[in-house]
Amino acid sequence: MEVLALKMAYETYKRTAARVETLALSIVPDGRIAINAASARVLAEAGIKSVLLLWDSANRKVALKAVPKGDKNSFAVSLSPDKHSGSIRAKSFVRHIGWSARQRILLPAIWDERERMLEITLPREYLKSDRSADTNRKPRTGR
Repeated sequence: MEVLALKMAYETYKRTAARVETLALSIVPDGRIAINAASARVLAEAGIKSVLLLWDSANRKVALKAVPKGDKNSFAVSLSPDKHSGSIRAKSFVRHIGWSARQRILLPAIWDERERMLEITLPREYLKSDRSADTNRKPRTGR
């Protein structure tokens, strides 16, 4: 059996990924708040596993504030094992604030060490001014 030697023009792929140092959160259309790598590291280093979701409608700000696990208003922070990302399932909150973006929106975040919270400011164009998404819901029954 004869072996043919073929010369191919392969090139080496050079990775361009770099460690993310900019804090950011994304709001995803399905109601999750996605946590980028830098923010995930901050939350992990602070030992934060549960947060309150705070809403300042006048200034269009959202904050994720650390709270002890078990608080009746807390949301669980899910972080990947290597702390490269995370998320919070917050569909009811996203609906409550009138978020209307149809695509994932990445927003820069600020860490307030003293308050132990991450803050973002939401763009006005993605907020329903009358919050009709929350006020037109049918009330829950059967409780």
